[in-house]
Amino acid sequence: MAASSSRNGANVLDLKCDHFVEPQGDQRASIVWLHDKDGNFSDSVQYVKSLKLKNVNWICPPIVYTNTSYDFGSNIKENDREALDSAAKYVADILLREPLNVVKGVGGFGMGAVVALQFATNCALGHYPINPRVVVGINGWLSIVGSITSSIEYTVGAVARAASQRIFFTCGTEDRLLPYTREEEVLESLGEAGYGQVNLSIYSWLSNEHHLHIRDMLKLWLELKLPITQTPPLR
Repeated sequence: MAASSSRNGANVLDLKCDHFVEPQGDQRASIVWLHDKDGNFSDSVQYVKSLKLKNVNWICPPIVYTNTSYDFGSNIKENDREALDSAAKYVADILLREPLNVVKGVGGFGMGAVVALQFATNCALGHYPINPRVVVGINGWLSIVGSITSSIEYTVGAVARAASQRIFFTCGTEDRLLPYTREEEVLESLGEAGYGQVNLSIYSWLSNEHHLHIRDMLKLWLELKLPITQTPPLR
């Protein structure tokens, strides 16, 4: 097992990714799914299996960015940002090994969602030669450094890359995970930055019933946004 790297409480595991839930039919999409800081890849495997999407190759790496010490919003520390970028780069490396003709996506829970959203932002900014079609963040938040809008506007090609992404985003308000307090501000921030369709649900708290509801919503959303059914997905 390879060693891990740690900076001020941030931990990114550098491990070979060999944890898959292979498609039962033709592979039409590849999605990296990341676990929360208190979980592991087996939690991801069980969750994506429960979605029962036959044409998706799920990749559940044993990697997560674990630091939760920084302030939310623009006060993220430089070392924390470097660790997030390192985890996002790891996701990019995984997806770049997948077939060129399949749709790419990323998602996760908690800190895994943070990495997924960081990866999506970095893709929009052109940091990697890849761009996800779908991005899922469950009970996570955007790691905003400065203004997303200005970064997108002043980066060549970023507007088009952001516009092609579809985002499914949920959070619990009692956890205070978001750098914003109102749903309208979250939607406004992503909209002004030029991101594509955003499905955002905010819950006062996340019970088991809510998790099941979110899972059903996510399954339907992925079926609509990805070419994984016999009929063309709705737009």
